[in-house]
Amino acid sequence: MNRKPPKKTHLVLTEEQKKARTDEQKKRRREASFRRKVRSVFSNAGFTYINTEGKAMVVGRREIEIDAVFLYENILLICEDTTAKAKDKDHIRSKSEAFVEIDSNFTSFLNILGTRFPELAEKLEKYSSERYLRYFLYFSMNELNLTSDEVEMYSNLQFVEPKNLDYLSSISQCIRQSARYEVFRFLKITTEQIGSVSSESGRTRISAPIIYPKEITGLRNGVRVVSFMMSAESLIKTCYVLRKDNWQESAWLYQRLIDKDKIGKIREYLVNKSEAFFNNVIVALPDNTNFADKNGSPIHIDKLSDFESCKIELPDDINSICIIDGQHRIFAHYEGPTSDKHEAKIAELREQLHLLVTGLVFPERMSTIERVQIQSEIFLDINSNAKPVQADVLLHIKMTKDPLSDIGLARRVIEKLNKMNVFYDKFEMSALDESKIKIASIVKYALRYLVTISPRDDRVSFYTYWAGDKDALNRKDDAAYYSYIDFCAGNMNMYFSAVRKNNAAVWNDPNAKLLSTVAINGFIIAYSKQLKTNGIKDFDFFDEKLKYFSCDYSKDGFEYTSSQYGKFSERIIYEAFNDESLNE
Repeated sequence: MNRKPPKKTHLVLTEEQKKARTDEQKKRRREASFRRKVRSVFSNAGFTYINTEGKAMVVGRREIEIDAVFLYENILLICEDTTAKAKDKDHIRSKSEAFVEIDSNFTSFLNILGTRFPELAEKLEKYSSERYLRYFLYFSMNELNLTSDEVEMYSNLQFVEPKNLDYLSSISQCIRQSARYEVFRFLKITTEQIGSVSSESGRTRISAPIIYPKEITGLRNGVRVVSFMMSAESLIKTCYVLRKDNWQESAWLYQRLIDKDKIGKIREYLVNKSEAFFNNVIVALPDNTNFADKNGSPIHIDKLSDFESCKIELPDDINSICIIDGQHRIFAHYEGPTSDKHEAKIAELREQLHLLVTGLVFPERMSTIERVQIQSEIFLDINSNAKPVQADVLLHIKMTKDPLSDIGLARRVIEKLNKMNVFYDKFEMSALDESKIKIASIVKYALRYLVTISPRDDRVSFYTYWAGDKDALNRKDDAAYYSYIDFCAGNMNMYFSAVRKNNAAVWNDPNAKLLSTVAINGFIIAYSKQLKTNGIKDFDFFDEKLKYFSCDYSKDGFEYTSSQYGKFSERIIYEAFNDESLNE
């Protein structure tokens, strides 16, 4: 007698269990995507991936697990990743100690890799252990919010925050294997460090005939202009771009990210036309640019107009030539993988096609501020008719174009505050940032008036009380400029430390309105109003004053709308500083 098999019973999940399962699946997908992104950055850039995940190895006195290793010539990237929601000090310390052990037993470590991955043994044996550059990279899926002391404590690790990874990922997707030069720049690797030792390392130069205008160009402060032809391959290797959405801190950055679609269209054009572009690329040349006559004898740039035929000599160094305009035309020649349908043709054009380059030669003693001010002015003039850009991009260009303007100073102070303890990494400084405090309104409607070096009428600003060298600041001296920025940011940080202490319960509440632009602007405007009466004060002064001010910062309870900064500041002045006359 045949019996029917028992029916399978399906476990009925509660709504709560279904949600938990869905959340867990989303979490796993996000973690897998994060790890794929780490791998693709270096694989796209031409590094060989060594899959060490889950393969324990004994190095020195420790058993060690490494998430991934990437190899390019004599550059070895030893990588660890974490998906923890916040920094895990024990995990960081453990990895730091493991990397110390690898560093101390590096020859043994290379032998272990060669044994575990015999298909890579020949590559690993190409260089002696002493020639290898090794970097210990710690990737985090979420922001680590490390203090400067913690970074210093684990200085053998290079922390790669989510924004940095997103930037490198974006670049590597756009320009593929040519992104390795961006990785080299991130790791501060120089030309002579890559590959085998050569007697020519560091001395190789690119030489090209130049066109030098005998008439003045209109540029000021001794800036000279020369034009010459240079291959796309050489440009890709030697150039860099001051992109604002970058990993760098407080650098003079003003350009936008590469547009992948634009790169693709230009690449199609190159393949179809096999022609160089007739419009020139604008660059800033390095200080060690030299000039020579037809016999190779050195010429000072002031004497170029005396010669009918002369050449420019550029160092063949990665990341030495700054692109002011033309990054898409250059990087469309990028080195793609063999699977790229256009790579075979582009590989020929990369070397054969020479682009017309106009180079700015700056006086050696010109400050960074002045150099980038000139560069950003040129960039803005060239791109003034381009598609509309975001408000913060315009502020960023304003900062570099006119660094002593109130908007330029305010934007720079925000950058500094973003790396200080109260507002650490809370501002939206980049297009890669998400769900952070937007800064355009803070700069335009509040902070600019507090940091200006030209306060209106009978008003005062931080500049009034700054004891630094004001003449040097007005000459755009680098040291004076940064001293003033530090003074402004330090006082703002101290003031908002008191705001945070007196509102500790809601400071980090994502649903509260305390860190909205309305509230922040209100507090800044209140500071400006009381400054002339009270002058520069310390933390205790503001802590005592703000004890008398309370506000409902809940989403429904905060009564001030998007443009009511002044109204909110009046309430702060009245309740905290107890002086209604300051609102007049």
